[in-house]
Amino acid sequence: MYCIKCGNLIPEARLKALPTAKTCVHCSRAQRVAGFPLITGKTEYSALQIVSQQEAVRLQKMQARRGTGASMSMTREKRN
Repeated sequence: MYCIKCGNLIPEARLKALPTAKTCVHCSRAQRVAGFPLITGKTEYSALQIVSQQEAVRLQKMQARRGTGASMSMTREKRN
């Protein structure tokens, strides 16, 4: 079976693990996203921000460095 995105052959091991796979490993990773809850009140989460994997890594690094939530930095960026 061939990947529907790039046309490369999907490895047999992937098809054994996931028989319904229509994409190769590389193409399936390209679509992955991450979600971060956005805080709208003092203790409530009411929205989910969907970001790319690269943006998720960047936000996690910012959170670790500043000790603030990723949702706070996303909110600041949206205002600018």
